[in-house]
Amino acid sequence: MLRNALLCLALACCLPAHAQDAAQTVPPDIGQRVAERYVAPSLAAFSGVTGRLDGKMGELCAAPGDEALEEARATFADTVRAWGPVSMFRFGPLVEENRFEHLFFWPDMRGVTLRQVQGVLADKDESAAAAASLKEKSVALQGLPALEFVLFGSGAEELAGADGAFRCRYGTAIATNLTGRAAELTQAWAPDAPFHSDFTRPAAGNALYRSPGEVAGEVVKALTTGLQFARNAELLPALGANPDKANGKRTPLWRSNLTFDLVGTQIEGMMGLVNAADFKTHLDAAGGAIVDSVLFDLEHALGALEEVGTPAETAFTEAEDRGRISYAGVALEGADHTISEQLSAAIGLTMGFNALDGD
Repeated sequence: MLRNALLCLALACCLPAHAQDAAQTVPPDIGQRVAERYVAPSLAAFSGVTGRLDGKMGELCAAPGDEALEEARATFADTVRAWGPVSMFRFGPLVEENRFEHLFFWPDMRGVTLRQVQGVLADKDESAAAAASLKEKSVALQGLPALEFVLFGSGAEELAGADGAFRCRYGTAIATNLTGRAAELTQAWAPDAPFHSDFTRPAAGNALYRSPGEVAGEVVKALTTGLQFARNAELLPALGANPDKANGKRTPLWRSNLTFDLVGTQIEGMMGLVNAADFKTHLDAAGGAIVDSVLFDLEHALGALEEVGTPAETAFTEAEDRGRISYAGVALEGADHTISEQLSAAIGLTMGFNALDGD
């Protein structure tokens, strides 16, 4: 339900009403700024690290050992950190052809990834160990959560020896497909691609964006969706109403202890997106203070998560870390309200429905 609601937000024709009225209060080149300053470098980093991950998985399979396994795991962690900023522009190419789900099938309330990945490993399904045939299978079998289980889940120690040969080949197939998806995204955002043209040069006759105000609406919507997802999907469910209700295993990537790395890089991505959009250029001092308030809350949310001192599996029950996570949630909520209520009004937008309404 949560994933469907977020995807609906990205795909539905719910760009802020009256976005054309924002023409005088948003930078006319906002699309170009976001594409050049945020999207392009984020995709370059993600594409580069997925290629390295593919290579490290291949090296692990060719010469298994503890050191090779640790290198593959470290490169996986780098990939997750590079994915964080990319996951923030959940519109356009990232939501087309279920690319987001192919890269990061989560939340997974029914445990589909665990069930299907364990099935592949138990059966040694050779069709899952080849990138071309894996690409046609369930999205739950081929994204970062699936590869996390391969590298960190039960039985992962086999990867350091001959017994992990099939597991390693399956992991390599996942990494190869991640590299391919990253390349697809990069090409879809290339300067000569149709989406890039519509996003950076909005015009009345365009199919997607007819004005800078509509582009600004897309950016604001991406920010609020990212904020709600980080807070309401990735952090709060695991926090629970009290420590007895807390469960760190409800967070993404808890096995690799990369939960807070992921959320932290998502927050860094939000800050980068705000700065790239450069809303302050066309706002007065009061409007600029609104942008500063958003960045203030994001910085404090990030700082709180960086201070979490225990693994994600246990952090949500530890008193001090629980307080830090709660504080981060409050700061993210504050940033969300400031963007959806104050910043959107300052730049002349009327926001649509909440991404998580109904869940």
